[in-house]
Amino acid sequence: MIKGLFNVVVGSQAGSEAKGKLSAHLSYKFRPRVIAVASSPNAGHTAYFEGQKYVSYHLPIAAVTNPDSHICLGPSSVIRLDILLREMATLQIDPARLHIHPRAVMIPDSYLEEERVAGLRKIGSTNQGTGAARAHKVMRDTGVVFASEVRELHRHMADTVDWINDEMEGGGAVLCEMTQGFDLDLEHGIDPRYCTSKMINPAMAMAEAGVAPSMIGHVYGVLRPYPIRVNNRDGSSGPYAEAKEITWEEIGRRCECPHQLHEITTTTKLPRRVFEFSYRRFDEFVQVCRPTHLCVQFVNYINWSDYGRTDYDLLSEETLQWVNSIGYRANVPVAYIGTSEEAIIDLKEDEGEGTHYFHSGEETDYLIP
Repeated sequence: MIKGLFNVVVGSQAGSEAKGKLSAHLSYKFRPRVIAVASSPNAGHTAYFEGQKYVSYHLPIAAVTNPDSHICLGPSSVIRLDILLREMATLQIDPARLHIHPRAVMIPDSYLEEERVAGLRKIGSTNQGTGAARAHKVMRDTGVVFASEVRELHRHMADTVDWINDEMEGGGAVLCEMTQGFDLDLEHGIDPRYCTSKMINPAMAMAEAGVAPSMIGHVYGVLRPYPIRVNNRDGSSGPYAEAKEITWEEIGRRCECPHQLHEITTTTKLPRRVFEFSYRRFDEFVQVCRPTHLCVQFVNYINWSDYGRTDYDLLSEETLQWVNSIGYRANVPVAYIGTSEEAIIDLKEDEGEGTHYFHSGEETDYLIP
C-alpha cells in the first residue's frame, strides 16, 4: 500500500472472491487512516478477525481490523437506513468514524418492490433496491431522498471528497474496498444483460470518490481458481464467457475434499453456481484494471491438503504451479494466497521497489512501480 495515494482492492471475477478478507488483512497490516467505499446493500463482505466472523454490507469490512480508521461512504453510495444502523451496532463502529457524502441516496421499500416487479430476479439480482436507487438518481427523480435529508444521518454528513484528498495530501494512505467484481461490470463485464448497475474497476472507484487518476496507488486484484455466479433462482443468472459450468461435487473430487463442498451467497443465502476458470476474462481484467498485486483465494479448491496452511513452502506442488502460472500470465506478482476462510499467506516483505516475492521455492525480484 502506498502512502499519499488511493489504493484499491477489486474483485477480478463475478464477486465472492474474498475481497473483504484481503481488505481486512491490508487494513490491519498497513493501518490506512481512511477507508473508502461506494456503499450498497447488495454486496456482502466477510472477514474473520481474532476468531470472530464479521459480515458487512454498507460499511467496509476493513474498518473492523483497523479501529483508528475513518470510514467514507462516497456520493455514489446507496443506503438502506435500517441495515446501516444495525451494522454499525453489530460491528461496534464508533459513530464519529463514519462520514457520508450528502449526495448518497436512500433506498425505500418501494425500490425493492420495483425491482421485484421488473423481474430482476431472473438475472440473479439480489433485489436490494440498489439498481432502482441509481436509476432514480440518474433520472433526477424528485422523489429521491438524499442522505442529507435523513435525520438519523445528519451527524455523519461530510464532504468525503475533502476527507479522502486531505488525507492523501497529508501523506496518508487511503484504502478503497470495492463491491462486487469486474466480470459484473456494466460496460466491460461478461454480458450486459447479466451484470450489476455500474462499472467495477479502479478508475470508476476513483471517479466515484472524487480522486484524480494520477493519485492511483496499489491495485490489488482478487481471484479464485473456480469463479462463481449467483444462483439461477427463477431464471438464468447468465453464462461465464467460454468457461464451462461445473458442480461442487466435481471440485470436491478434484481437490480430494473429505466432505461435501458447497457455497452459499452472503446476501441471498442461495447456493452459488461454479465454473471453470476463464483465462479470457482474466486477461481482460488485467488489461482494464492493471493490478499491481494479485491475491489468489480458495487455493484449497486446487488441493484440499493446503486448507489452512500459512507457510508458502508447505503448499502442494499442484497449488504452487497454478498460482505461479497466474502470476506469470499477468506479469503481476501473486503477493497474497488464501488457504481457508481465515488463513492468508502474505508474501510481501516491504513497501519499496525491489520487493521480494516467492514462486516455486525460488526468490524472484519484482519491481513495484
